[in-house]
Amino acid sequence: MGYESTLHLVGVKIRPDCLSLLKKVLITGKGTGLSPIRYFLKVAVLDNDGYLCLKVNENYPSPYEPDEDDNTVPALSGKWYEAEKIAHWLKQYAEKDGRIILHSCEGDGEAWGWEFNGRGKIRALSLRPIGKWE
Repeated sequence: MGYESTLHLVGVKIRPDCLSLLKKVLITGKGTGLSPIRYFLKVAVLDNDGYLCLKVNENYPSPYEPDEDDNTVPALSGKWYEAEKIAHWLKQYAEKDGRIILHSCEGDGEAWGWEFNGRGKIRALSLRPIGKWE
C-alpha cells in the first residue's frame, strides 16, 4: 500500500563536481543501493543548467504542462514509496537550498519533504501553522 502524493523538485541543483557522476547514474540506473529508487531514476533528468527535473511518464501524471523543449515538469503524482531514500541519496549531490516536497493527493492536505544543505546533509520539512490567529 502506498500514499498517493505529488513529488515536487524545488530548486534541486546538482553540485558541478557531481554532474558527470549523476548523469551516468541517471542514464544507467546502476549504483550501490539504488534498487529501491530505480523507479525514480527512470523519471529524473538533468536540465542544461544542472537542475534535477522530472520527465513526463505514463505511470506518473503531472499537474503541470510539460516543457515544450525537453518534456520535463517540476512535479509528478504517484506512489513515492521510497521518497525518504530518494532524499538521502540526493543529499550527496545537491547544492544548498534545494528541496523535495511531497503533497498528499489523498485529500488530507498533508505536505512534507526535505531540504539539502549542500554539504551532504538534509533536514525534514513539514507544513505547520505560523503566526497568530486573525
